[in-house]
Amino acid sequence: MILMFCPEESPRIRWVLDLILNQMLGLEYQITFKPEDLDGFDGLTIRYDTEPDTKSFFIPSTGLLNETGCYDQTYRLNPGTWHNLTTLFTSSPPSPSSPSSPSSPSSLPFDLFSAIFYLVTRYEEYLPFTPDEHGRFPSTESVATKLGFLGEPIVNLWVNALGEELEHLYGRSIGIKPPVYRFIPTLDVDNAWAYAHKGWWRTIGGFWRDRHKPLNRNFRFQVLRQNQPDPYDTYDLIDRFHREAGCEPVWFFLTGHYGEYDRNISCHNPHYQNLIRKIARKGPVGVHPSYDSHSDPDRVAEEVEVLSRIIGQSVTRSRQHFLRLHFPSTYRACLAAGIREDYSLGYADQPGFRAGIATPFRFFDLEAEKPEELTLYPFQIMDQTFRKYLELNPDEALDKIGVIIDRTRKAGGTLVTLWHNESLSEWNEWTGWSEVYRQVLRLASPSSDHPWK
Repeated sequence: MILMFCPEESPRIRWVLDLILNQMLGLEYQITFKPEDLDGFDGLTIRYDTEPDTKSFFIPSTGLLNETGCYDQTYRLNPGTWHNLTTLFTSSPPSPSSPSSPSSPSSLPFDLFSAIFYLVTRYEEYLPFTPDEHGRFPSTESVATKLGFLGEPIVNLWVNALGEELEHLYGRSIGIKPPVYRFIPTLDVDNAWAYAHKGWWRTIGGFWRDRHKPLNRNFRFQVLRQNQPDPYDTYDLIDRFHREAGCEPVWFFLTGHYGEYDRNISCHNPHYQNLIRKIARKGPVGVHPSYDSHSDPDRVAEEVEVLSRIIGQSVTRSRQHFLRLHFPSTYRACLAAGIREDYSLGYADQPGFRAGIATPFRFFDLEAEKPEELTLYPFQIMDQTFRKYLELNPDEALDKIGVIIDRTRKAGGTLVTLWHNESLSEWNEWTGWSEVYRQVLRLASPSSDHPWK
């Protein structure tokens, strides 16, 4: 048991302590607001305050967790280093010789709790920013990119280092839980088939678009006559790859209306419904809320209901189409529709750790100043990032992916990958990419005996 002193109560402090001490380190704790309680406690004490004491492990407070609302924190970020890791909210250490600054068994040189709160809640995404073409928060706007740690699970590394310091001071008997690496592969079905099952009007439109492309036109004709498999019908291959790697994927399906960015098969199409049911019988599925649903609770609820009727069970997982995510409106819409797990938190343009963390965590609504019953699963790796945004070939992509896998594994984090059925098609721009996914599954599996290089 840890006794934690804080000068005042705050939902922010409760949330960050639950994440760090309970979820990530496996420790039980109590909070006191009376400094004299630390003197009579026979055990590990932590003081989160502006000044240390002679007994407690000291973490300096910069005041962020006692505030409400969101403000520009540039003046407070104050980068530094600790354990060769970049830090935020770095604090000047108090002088041990000062009567008002008594010595402490050990102390951190930065406000760990505020740094984690700032990154994981996505505090900076509540502030004004310059969006990309789809209205998203781009990686270039993030403090992680600007300070060069987007590719590191920095929060996990901070917490692991904190655990090491506590064990060094108080012994392993305090019961810190060692971090355990996990892997969750996920797939989005944006286009169930390239040519098949699309109805007469879309098929005629496709032939018209291919009127000056004889190879495409002939291939479409062969697929429709069932002389060739549809290139996006990669489901059996994906199933085989996952069986080989010994892992179970989570699938996300579009069930919204057809639109400029929502071009999947109609959710009323029996072939599409049969595909969804077939996959849902094998493992978990979730909704892929359509392009314009990210701040529309009614539309999200409608699409969740459609998928629920198709599979005959409640739907509690989601990932936003095109990763369109606005804080906090998107997650409020998900909550209102019964979603309890979301997998949207990652960047389209860069691999890495958007929230600085490789651990699922409870969403904290900064506008409402409270945690919600929604668990966010950040993803680190997406197929389109490497081919479309970074314009890498398969070998170059696998090199970068391997680094992310290795860093997540060493930190004891949860690796989440995002792939699409079409990227295993070996068709057009995706030639050579199915083997990338096979290698990703092989390298990322917790039971893998193939460490990256």
